Amino acid sequence: MNVIKKTGTTFEIKNFPWTDKYPATPKTFVTLSYDDEGINVHFVSYETNLRATETEHNTSVHKDSCMEIFMQYAADTDPRYINIEMNPNGAAYSSVSFERGKSQLIDPADIDTLNIKTEIFDDRWEIKLCVKAEYIKKYIPSYIHGSGAHLKGNLYKCGDDTDHPHFGCFNNIVWDHPDFHRPEFFADFVLE
Repeated sequence: MNVIKKTGTTFEIKNFPWTDKYPATPKTFVTLSYDDEGINVHFVSYETNLRATETEHNTSVHKDSCMEIFMQYAADTDPRYINIEMNPNGAAYSSVSFERGKSQLIDPADIDTLNIKTEIFDDRWEIKLCVKAEYIKKYIPSYIHGSGAHLKGNLYKCGDDTDHPHFGCFNNIVWDHPDFHRPEFFADFVLE
């Protein structure tokens, strides 16, 4: 069980299962914390030569330099999960997935409430956001926020059309090609 502390817990995206075809492995860390409002997410990736073409929500941000969080927020009772994928412009793709290939896009106005902030430095880029409990409950009403909440999910770093395409994950995925929509490989998390 991976513990998310109120003060923050840092996880490393260090599994790159498809390096035989995609050898790039940018060092990437994610710090997750929470408060009464929601779950705070802070990504840091030591990727340079970024690709950032998309500027609108619910576009193909995964083709740009991208960091992603997928979570089942009511893991014990509801198989649906929310994915949030973001590029250096702060453009995000977000949906609720019901089962393989069946999902509902999240309203761009709701995505705006994530308050996504990005910063680009010489040696890295960062994303900060807050996944508010209201955001989650609108799409997964059974979610109960607070200490003891059991989540399942994964954290990702990708860049399909970057100069050095790459596909990394926190919890390893055993699959013959890059595919992040694999909830069977989600890790367990608990809010402490």
